[in-house]
Amino acid sequence: MPVGRLRMVSDYNRGLPWPVRTAHLLLAALATPFIPVWRWASCPQRRWWARPTLVAIALGIVLLPLDGLILRGALALPLGGDIKRVLSWYGEFGQGGMIVLLGAIVWILDRTHTRRLLDFALALGLAAVVTLPLKMLVGRPRPRPRFSGFYDHWSFLGPWGAHPFEGDVGVRHAWEFWADISSDLWSMPSSHTVYAVVTCVWIGAIYPRLRTLAWGLTAIVGVSRVLFGAHYPTDVLVGALIGYLVATPCVARLWGVRLVDWAWQIGVDPDAPPASERFSSGVHPKAPTATSPVVTPPAMGTDRPTGQGAPERVK
Repeated sequence: MPVGRLRMVSDYNRGLPWPVRTAHLLLAALATPFIPVWRWASCPQRRWWARPTLVAIALGIVLLPLDGLILRGALALPLGGDIKRVLSWYGEFGQGGMIVLLGAIVWILDRTHTRRLLDFALALGLAAVVTLPLKMLVGRPRPRPRFSGFYDHWSFLGPWGAHPFEGDVGVRHAWEFWADISSDLWSMPSSHTVYAVVTCVWIGAIYPRLRTLAWGLTAIVGVSRVLFGAHYPTDVLVGALIGYLVATPCVARLWGVRLVDWAWQIGVDPDAPPASERFSSGVHPKAPTATSPVVTPPAMGTDRPTGQGAPERVK
């Protein structure tokens, strides 16, 4: 029971100084209600999505009141021209040009995993299907200077709020993309972060040794979106969660490869063996098993039978 746990913490810390004892007791009181939820999220069947979601929700609750303060501090940093250019270049990780470059590199240097680009493409497509409508429905204004007198980090127009655009556009909702509105009302989630995380998950699954580098580049993307005043920190957080939740099952379960297998068997060759069977755990090609036939070529110079019982050479 929570009361018993708090009493145990209090008794355990009885010999410590009172500030340490008070801080520990306070943390235990705050954490006690969440322990059953965390245990539920730790179930192996749901751990991959439940734990990151709970962590993101907790961070979002903490960050949302600080969104404006963090953004003002980021914009006040004296970034030189070279730093801005480098951040801008790294900030394109996971975007269109970088995706094409990554696909070309894999196609040229690692033909073993070219079929896994189907999983990457499907994950990017699913992420776009989730991200773009969510941007329009949330309707959070970006932290633009021209919005400073109208909106702050607490402003969410939602599907019913509208903004008076300049010129002949008029008052429009965030989801009226056909009315030539800009993306200034599409702050949450950060699509750059979504696609960067999708790219990171794919790289980490196919090339595990590059996982740390990929996550580092993804972190640079998220930080640069705040430093350049394009997003609030919570926009980046929500984008990271969406990218992870979409890409993880798609890459791990070979959804792209299996989708093409299914389409090929339906439309071209019903008896074609599925290409997904060539991969184990959704990452590497299968190694020969104990039941797989292994053909060993004969050694050089031993193609003729020798020894007792061998036929004599004809002279």
